Amino acid sequence: MADAKLSGTRVSATSNTLTTPRLVSTVVSGAEIAIQCPSWCVIDHAESSNLYLEDVRHESDYADLNAKVIGKADNLQLFARLGQSLVSTQAHRMAPYLVLDGGDDAEELTLDGADEFADNLVAFAAQIRELTRAARGGTR
Repeated sequence: MADAKLSGTRVSATSNTLTTPRLVSTVVSGAEIAIQCPSWCVIDHAESSNLYLEDVRHESDYADLNAKVIGKADNLQLFARLGQSLVSTQAHRMAPYLVLDGGDDAEELTLDGADEFADNLVAFAAQIRELTRAARGGTR
């Protein structure tokens, strides 16, 4: 099992729970339809009323990245979530993708791009540790 600790929220995932879809009901233009819903989706489709099929979407919980900013309380710096549209004029949205939001603008990454970004975050974190270690004279 993969575990991550982000902003005090424990996120656990196994490949089964992230990929096994379930059949759920939703309403589109007043008609109840059944859709495949990925297990990572947290939208209550049964309670959703959509005007168009294009309005049906899947979203995951958020992963948050916070920082203790000098003179301020913890500030949300970046958050990410999965997204997927049932029907879209943008082909990449019909497959799961990652939404990265820094507050002003949101960016969308393919899953491969999200994996690469995560690798870059790990490298970035190592660089930050090196900087703070150097500032402390090589301790910690």
